[in-house]
Amino acid sequence: MPVYCYRCNDCKEEFEVRHSMTFDGQRCVTCGSDSIFRVPSLAKIKKHSATKKVGKIVNEYIEEVKEEIKNEKTKLKSEEL
Repeated sequence: MPVYCYRCNDCKEEFEVRHSMTFDGQRCVTCGSDSIFRVPSLAKIKKHSATKKVGKIVNEYIEEVKEEIKNEKTKLKSEEL
């Protein structure tokens, strides 16, 4: 699923969300407002590609996801006991 960048007109929060291309009911993840607009994410991609190699970006993402999974497993184990 593609990642979409949004900005809320009410609380000015910027956030990224994964959803299908046909989904159009997105609300702000912070305040719940439906007054949001999609922000082009091309600038973010150019910034990363100019400063880091693609492989490094992918490796950083993998490490972040591994850490999130590890934290979630720990949380679930503590809830089971």
